[in-house]
Amino acid sequence: MATRIPNLQITKVVDGDSIKISLNGKTESLRLICVDTEESHPGGSKPVTAAGKAASEMAKKYFGTADGGLAQIDIEFDTDDPIEIAVEKHRDNYGRLLCYVHKDGENYNLKLIEEGWSPYFVKYGRSRLYHRQMTEAESAAKAYNLMIWNPIVNAKIPSRNYANLLPWWSMRGSIVEEFRLSEATAGALSLRL
Repeated sequence: MATRIPNLQITKVVDGDSIKISLNGKTESLRLICVDTEESHPGGSKPVTAAGKAASEMAKKYFGTADGGLAQIDIEFDTDDPIEIAVEKHRDNYGRLLCYVHKDGENYNLKLIEEGWSPYFVKYGRSRLYHRQMTEAESAAKAYNLMIWNPIVNAKIPSRNYANLLPWWSMRGSIVEEFRLSEATAGALSLRL
């Protein structure tokens, strides 16, 4: 069973795949693993898109509460490491916690893929817990032309070129998987680094 931390208060929804929570008396940024919604804010190398802005608005509504506040969530790491190791080990280059988010029993990361807000993002490795479900969800979202897979949405400029990105992510993800299976991981704190 994977490591979970339940009942954490969201303090801010940044965009479709990034939120902030209160954990152990401090604010922590979360970067949701295995998803990559399009950008809603300028500043990086990726373009701000209509789909990115829509994903950000959807996330704000999804995590909002009837009284105007923000929901409580559970976070889940992609391994069964003890909590104290998971919160150290599962971080990206910016110090954000890498995890799945569950609200009211629903896996939000999987929801993003199922509804076409995000591809199954394997650039940093496949999901150890939800690989089959995420692969199937992406295939179905593509088949039904949902959100980012919809030619009308993708016709808007700027957009992301998934025809080029998906093969690159898959190849890189395969290398990460090979590394995970090798004995070299024994002393590695992060495969992302």
